[in-house]
Amino acid sequence: MTGRYGLLSWLPMVPLYALASATGPGPEPPGPVFPQPSQVLPLVVLLYNPIVAALLVALTFLLGRELGLRPGYAVAAALILAFGSPLWVYAKTLANMPAATAFAVAALLAAARARPGGRAWLAGSGVLAALAGLVRPEFVMLAVVAAPLALTAPGSDVLARAGRLLTWTLAWAIVAVPGIGLWNLYRTGSFLDTGYGATTILWQTERAYIGVFGILGSPSFGLFILVPVTALGVWGLLTARRDRSLWIAMAGLVALAIVGYGSFRDWFGGVSWGSRYLLSVTPLLVLGTAAIFQDRHVGRLARLGALALTLWGVGISVLGVLFDYQSGWRNLWDVGAKPEQILWNPHFSLIGAHLRLARQWADGLIGPDLYLPHKLGVWTIPALTIGLLAVAAMALIVESRGIVRARLRGPPKPET
Repeated sequence: MTGRYGLLSWLPMVPLYALASATGPGPEPPGPVFPQPSQVLPLVVLLYNPIVAALLVALTFLLGRELGLRPGYAVAAALILAFGSPLWVYAKTLANMPAATAFAVAALLAAARARPGGRAWLAGSGVLAALAGLVRPEFVMLAVVAAPLALTAPGSDVLARAGRLLTWTLAWAIVAVPGIGLWNLYRTGSFLDTGYGATTILWQTERAYIGVFGILGSPSFGLFILVPVTALGVWGLLTARRDRSLWIAMAGLVALAIVGYGSFRDWFGGVSWGSRYLLSVTPLLVLGTAAIFQDRHVGRLARLGALALTLWGVGISVLGVLFDYQSGWRNLWDVGAKPEQILWNPHFSLIGAHLRLARQWADGLIGPDLYLPHKLGVWTIPALTIGLLAVAAMALIVESRGIVRARLRGPPKPET
């Protein structure tokens, strides 16, 4: 249970497991739809990451609005994240990257709202950044970028800026020192040892540049292959015209993630789907993409190209949702694919494996790995429609409240 991850990677699941154990249903027995035995309680999977992923999508929308994106562009970025990235696939799992990313995006959102003043938002940003580290300890690097944002508030003198930085740092430390440091001490015997080991340290990794290239361009695990529209987001983060410090901070986080995770010996994330590690910065990249099309006069051909890239990502995500990625790995093992081929050969990639599974489904040999349609049958579409309408209504309410609050508040006052 302790593993190499943080307290919040498993602690939120304890009450869910208690609830699922008391109410059911039990683990799905092997059958035509789910042939592999499983000990996972379905209710835990249904209640945890689908909710976390939905919160992450909502936070991405709110961060986009706070950064100056108009509602349509912020919604577009959120929808790309929801349906055109690996987040959709990992919403069906108990993976901890969506939770850590949600805390990180929330920390950036709080930091953005703290800039006109608001020490409470500033302290909240520090706490949320620390909570991201309580899910995955490498997220302590968020402090390297988020803490300096406290110094960028407009109209602040030197003492005010120092006070803001101290506020953020103390709020972060109050949570991070016991939640990360003491947890490390309990697990590994060292306050600073996260349990990752020497194999994940940049300067001790052989040929780190291969991982940096692969985490972006591998046919199975490259972010720019599975979500190609995010490549535009890099340029958008660097050239956004509003609130430059926040956009540059987000670009810094993207660079840290690419170099840091790319230096892991298992930069591909093991038996997983797509660029699992870079899911951590995908929300920032889709916001960068949206910023390009809002801030610049972009021709129709370029917009159609971006739409084509987005639809490519949606199609890849649909393949990952229809068939569990472990089914894809079993297909690769069945055809005798070697590790190097899985990394670099498109035919033996996970995308290729899921295309073969789709062909088998079309031939009537297998069924999709979808739990709710398996249980709900004809009621699946009405249930999903109601859920989508509820989400749309909530988004409309949040946006309307934000507009009313902004009009009542008036222009921000500089901190004295």
